[in-house]
Parts: sequence; structure tokens; C-alpha cells
Amino acid sequence: MRSSYFSLRWKLLAGFVGLVLVIVLSILLSLSQIFEARTKQDIDNNFAEAGRIFERIQDIRFRQLRQTAILLADVPSLRAAISTGDTATVTQKIRDELRFLLDFDPVLPDSLIPEEFYLDPDSAGLLIVTDNQGKPLGQLGTHALSRFSIADRAGIRNALQGDMPAQTYIWKEKDRYFNVITVPVWRGFNLAGTLSYGLPIRQQEATQLSLDIGLEVVFYVDDRLIAHTFEGFSTSDKEQLTQNVHEATYQALKTQQAASSGINLSGNDWLIYLAPMFDTSDEVEGIRGYYGVAKSLTEALVPLQNLLFIIFGIGVLAIAASIAISVVLTNRITRPIDLLVQAVHRVEKEDFSKEVPVTTKDEIGTLTQAFNHLVGSLRERLLMLKFVSEATLDAIKKDLSRIEPGGERRSVTVFFSDIRGFTNWSEKHTPEEVIDMLNKLLSFQAEVVQQYGGDVDKFVGDELVAVFQGKDKEQRAVNAAIHIQKQVSSMLTEGEKELAVGIGINSGEVVMGAMGSENRMDYTVLGSTVNLGARLCSAADKYQILISEPVYLNLERRIPAKSLESILAKGIEQPVPVFEVNWSNETQANISVKELNNE
Repeated sequence: MRSSYFSLRWKLLAGFVGLVLVIVLSILLSLSQIFEARTKQDIDNNFAEAGRIFERIQDIRFRQLRQTAILLADVPSLRAAISTGDTATVTQKIRDELRFLLDFDPVLPDSLIPEEFYLDPDSAGLLIVTDNQGKPLGQLGTHALSRFSIADRAGIRNALQGDMPAQTYIWKEKDRYFNVITVPVWRGFNLAGTLSYGLPIRQQEATQLSLDIGLEVVFYVDDRLIAHTFEGFSTSDKEQLTQNVHEATYQALKTQQAASSGINLSGNDWLIYLAPMFDTSDEVEGIRGYYGVAKSLTEALVPLQNLLFIIFGIGVLAIAASIAISVVLTNRITRPIDLLVQAVHRVEKEDFSKEVPVTTKDEIGTLTQAFNHLVGSLRERLLMLKFVSEATLDAIKKDLSRIEPGGERRSVTVFFSDIRGFTNWSEKHTPEEVIDMLNKLLSFQAEVVQQYGGDVDKFVGDELVAVFQGKDKEQRAVNAAIHIQKQVSSMLTEGEKELAVGIGINSGEVVMGAMGSENRMDYTVLGSTVNLGARLCSAADKYQILISEPVYLNLERRIPAKSLESILAKGIEQPVPVFEVNWSNETQANISVKELNNE
């Protein structure tokens, strides 16, 4: 599988940005969770406290209801009316005198109580008086009195036994629900009857309570939602609220205390605090009723959401700033590396002309200085390579660790060329002109030798020494010599026409290797074959190519050549046969490198 390439700059940038993202996001998430937990805890605590306040309000309501009932029971005229046993007398006494003593609702201010509450008995609260058997003797409302005893109603039985009420009970009268408290009515030490006084459970009280405590109010009585202050509720929301409150009643009964629950209505989350209107520690009598307060958790969390929005906004700015800083830092780190990479590419192309600027004083700066020093050393070595033959380079490549003095026998063709007339010509020209002319002729000859697969071994003054190895080495050496002789005359100017090249070529075994000391060596060829090649070159006249008998025989007479008078060579007792290549022959002139390669 091919791996994707990412530059160091992108890796560093991704690392910096990723690290900052992890840190910033971790901090933001931690802060958001801390703030959210604390906010929710504060909401729960405040909500529970509001619920307890609501309970205290209900307790105050109970106490006021109880005190009012006791005061009414102590009215002498009422006790006198009860002693008559006449329902008309008791009812008249209630409607004409007691009605104006009633505290119709301690929750509602007097200014909010409509006038009809005082004028219309049926719009006020509940007030019923019974005898000591529980039979109704009078009431505030206009509907007909029951002809039967109501002693079985919650609270009346205890009052008939002379007990003072410890709690309120819920009664239902004509589709209306009341919080009722019943007290005994005494005439001296005798129980004359009971007085039941109750306040209505209705929407108006729920609305006023909601305004007083700043929460939504719910009255759930007789398994019905009879009043609530939620606005904009659909039928499905009301059904869901009813179901949620109904389920919460089981928790309240089970734990015998107020219960909290959550619900989602119209896309908003709500917390509901539900408390019973009765004493859960005793056996429940009468109708069960619950009151509750609710708070929108969604609205309560708006400040938190705004705070989180600000926090995350700051986080985004921090991330953007970190990205900008990361880009700057990454560029500062990678720019010297980019310069080094560009320099490496230049070195690959053998361009050692430029040094890498040192832009930092850290490890990368030290690396850059070391690289510049290395490039300088490579530049020097590249220049020195011009003074080294291909054979020397091949030997170095075989063992890069060490080149030891020594040699090996090889079959080669040695090629010697010398510039004729050079000494006389150099005496007539300046040293600069002599060097320029010498470089021109030797450079041309070296290029031709390399073109035909030869290796320039050395330059000795105006002499070039080359070695040909491998297949057709004699043919290639002679072809190179012919190429040189054909082109040299055209390269010379009028003032250089007295110059020419003489070439000698020999083939045979030589000793090739590193010669010299441990500190200074020269990789060259030695032997009689080399000496004979040098003697042939010395014997060659201008534009003449002299070859030895081995070269002539190895070419199998494929080139035109004529035999010359044998010469005496130093170190060889017998005269050496010599042949001259007739390079001006038209057939031989057509020999080219392309033909050589085809061979």
C-alpha cells in the first residue's frame, strides 16, 4: 500500500494545532461540565427551596383556615342557633353574620377578590354547620342541604369526637374542590355540633401563587389536573403533564415526602416539585390532592448556555490564535530545514556554488554549519576528481573504506598522444596563451578518448596517457586516434598551425593499481607494454598514428596500415615492429562511435 506523504511542516503544524486543540477543548469541556453541574445543582437547590416555600405557604394557609374556623365556632350567636336545631335559623345566621367574617382566601389579596364573593354565597368558600350527630343544619351555599348525616366525611368524625383538626381534607361540592377543615362547636362542656370551613382549589389561587413565588403552579386533585399556570399548552402537553404528575404521586406516597421529576413539554425541559395536600403518615381520608410547582429548566439554563457560548467563543479565538502561532513557529522551525533540503537537491545536481544561510542558533543552525562545511569539502573533492582517472574512481568505489598500495595484471591498450612543435611554439607566446592552447587541445583529446570508452590516466606536460579496456579495446583506441587527427587541424588557428599531434598505441599486459605511499598514491598502469606505447608516441611525427604489432594483429587488418622500419625500445633487446595507420583513407574516415557501439 502506498503511504501518503506529509511534509515536516504539516506534521509539526498538525502536532502543534492538535496539542492546542486537545488542551483547549479539554479545558473548555471541563469548564462547561463544571459550570453546567454547578448551575444545575443551584437550579435544583433553588427549586427545592421554592418547593419548600410553597409548602410553608400551604401550611400558613392551613393555619389561617384553622384559626378562622375556630373563631367562627366561638361566635355565641352561632352556638345559640345550633342549639335550636332549626336549619333556617342556622343558615340565616351563617349568611347574614358569619359570611362577612370569613377570610375568603389568605392567598389572594382583598383587592383581587371580586365583589360577588361577598354578595353571592355560591361564589365564596365552603361553610357547613352540623349538629352533634353530623346532620347538616346550615350552609353558606344556596343548594339544598343534605337530609342525611355527613359524619362519614373526612374530618367530621374526628370533630364529633371533640378533636381539633391536625390537617385539612379535600371535599367536593357541586364539581368544586375545597380544602376543608372541621372543628367541634361547644356549648359549655357539651358538644353542640361541628363547623366545616373550606377554601376553593381553583385557577385563581394557582395564578396568584405563581405570581408570588415566580414558578408555575399545578393543582392535581382526584386524579385530575384541575388548575395549572402553564401557558400555550396543547392537549397532548396537558395529557403528558397529567401522566407525569400522576406517576409522581406514587413516588410521593412511597417516600411520604415531596417528589421531584422531569418532563419535556413543547420542546422545553421542566422540573416539577410535587407535594401532597394531606398527611401521608396517617391513613388517607377523603379525596387525594397534590399541589406542585414547576420551573423551566430550558429557560433556567439560558444564562449557562450564554456563558458556554462565550467560553467556546473564547476557545475558538484561542484555537485560531494558536493556529497562527503554530504557523509562525512551524515556519521558523521548517524554514532552515527547507533551505537544507533545497541545498541537498543542488548537491545532487553537483551544484556546490551556494552555502545555506544560518538563520538559527540552535541544533538546526549547528547542522546547517556542518552541512556547509561538508559541501565545501565536497566542492574541493569534486575539483580534485578532475585530476583522477576513471580507473581510480572505480577502485575507490569497490572499497570506500581503504585503498592500499598494490596492483593486478590486466590486458589493456595504452594510448599516448603528444603535441609536436609545442616547445618552439611556447617560447614565442606568453604563459597564459600557452596554458589556454594546451587546455584546449588536451580537453578535446580527453573528450574523444572518453567518447570511445577510454579512460584518461594522466596528463604529463603536453602529453596525454589513456587506457582502453574490454571488448574491441584496440579498435576503439585506434578510432579515437583517427578522430583526433582528423579534428585537430581544424581546431588550430593560423598562429597555431605549426602544432600537431603524434599518437602511439600499444596493447598487452600491464600492472594496474595504486602506486606510492600510504599518504600519497597514484592509481596508474606500469609495465613494458606502457613503456613501448610511450616509445611509439615519441617516435610518431606530426599527424602520425603508430601502433604496435599486437594492435595491428588484433585488428585483423580492419584498418589500412603500413609497416615501418622497426625501432629499438629501451628495455627490449630485439627491434620492435611498427605500423602506421593511414587515417586519411576515405573508408577509415567513416568509422564512427555509432558503428563502434553496434559492434
